[in-house]
Amino acid sequence: MGCNHRVSARVAVIGCGVLAVVAGCCPEALYEATTENPVVRLPQDEAPHCYGAEWWYYTGLVETEEGHGYGIEAVVFHTPAPGLGGVLDGWAGHFAVVDIETGEFVYEQVREVTDFHGATSGDGGFNLDTLLVQMFGAEGHDEIHAAMSDGPYAIDLTLEDEGGPIPHGAGGYVPFGLDGKCFYYSRPRMSASGTLTVGGEVHDVTGSLWFDRQWGAAIVEPCAEWDWFSIRLEDGSRVMLFVFRAETDPVMFGTVIPDEGDAIGLTGEDFVISPTASWTSPHTGATYPVAWEIEIASQGLTLDVRALADDQELDVRRTTFNVYWEGLCGVTGSRGGESVAGHAYVELTNYPR
Repeated sequence: MGCNHRVSARVAVIGCGVLAVVAGCCPEALYEATTENPVVRLPQDEAPHCYGAEWWYYTGLVETEEGHGYGIEAVVFHTPAPGLGGVLDGWAGHFAVVDIETGEFVYEQVREVTDFHGATSGDGGFNLDTLLVQMFGAEGHDEIHAAMSDGPYAIDLTLEDEGGPIPHGAGGYVPFGLDGKCFYYSRPRMSASGTLTVGGEVHDVTGSLWFDRQWGAAIVEPCAEWDWFSIRLEDGSRVMLFVFRAETDPVMFGTVIPDEGDAIGLTGEDFVISPTASWTSPHTGATYPVAWEIEIASQGLTLDVRALADDQELDVRRTTFNVYWEGLCGVTGSRGGESVAGHAYVELTNYPR
C-alpha cells in the first residue's frame, strides 16, 4: 500500500479527534482557532496538547571521554484521536544512533495508545513515557532516557538550555506546508551530559543537542514533504531552515540565531539550498540528497553540508506512517571570507519510493 492510501485514513482519524476535543472545549484548540495572531506561550506550551498532533524532538552529537562521537535522535510524537467510548492518546517514539567512526546507523520505533489524559498544558513541563523513549523537562532543564530492546544502544542524558527558547516566525507561529500553520520553537543550545551504552558497555558522554517543539491543527499529514536543516556552527551561531517541497512555489522560511543578540527571521528569498550529491536507499528505493551547498547572502554565509553516513533512513510506516531520512552531517564553509565549521542534522521526509 502506498503512502497516499494511508493519508486519507490517518487524516480522517485525526480530523475527527480535533472535532471531538474542540467540542469538549479543548483550550489550546480554541486558542489557535479563534486568535488572530497566536503565539507560543511558555511554559504552558511545553506540555502535551489535546488536539492536532505534536512532537518533542532532540538531535545532536555526543562524545565519549576517548573522543568517540555518536549522533543521537530521540523523539516522541503525540496525536489525540477518538476511540471507543471517548478520546485516546496516540504516542510514538523513535530512537536512532549513528557511529561517526564506522558509519553504522541503528534505530528503533514504538507505537502506543493510552487513555486520553485531557488538557495538561496549563501546568507547563512534560513527562513523556513510552516503552522506547522517556522524556522529562521544564523550562530548559530536561532528561532523556532511551534503550533499544534488541539493539546495541541506550542513553541517559541530562540537558541544560544555554541559550533560551527561540520562537520561529511571528511569535512561533509558522507555515506548515501550503495550506496551514503550526506552532514551533527550538532550544538550539542544550548542553548534554550522562551516559551512552554501546553493546552493554557504559560510557560517560558530553555534547550538545537541539530541541524542537511543534504542534497544531495543521500537523495531520504523515506524507507531507519537507527538508529541515538545523546547523550548529563552532562559533556558537545556529541556523534553522525549513523547505516544504512543491513543484511550484515551495514554502521556505528559517531563522539565524547569532551567538549573541536577537534571532533573525529568514524568508525563501534569503537563502538558496542546492543539492550536490544523492544516495538511493537499498531498503525503500527512495533517493535522497546527502550533500548541499547553502547560501544565505544577507549573513555572508556559504556552507557545504555533507552526510557523515549516507544510510540514515528510518522506515517508520508502522508507527508514524511515513519514511524519512534523519542524518548527522558535517559542515564547512565561510562567513564574510572567514572559515566556519560545525555539524548539522538534516531531515528529509517522504521522498518518492
